[in-house]
Amino acid sequence: MPERIDITVFWTDECDRMSYISFYHADIEDMVFEYWRGKQALLFTFIPIELIKEWIWDQYCLEPHEVVVDVIKY
Repeated sequence: MPERIDITVFWTDECDRMSYISFYHADIEDMVFEYWRGKQALLFTFIPIELIKEWIWDQYCLEPHEVVVDVIKY
């Protein structure tokens, strides 16, 4: 499982509003267990971008226009 995932979130089509978010090991585990109901196989392979988008939408109550993964640190 990644130690950290750094992402950039673009909130609008014009890309004039953006946020930088880092997910750490505990955040990633919680995300997978909460949203993918504990599918442990995903912990050792990849984190789908759809899962990250869903988590962001729920946490910020705003749908991201685009999510870009900047860094994945193992």
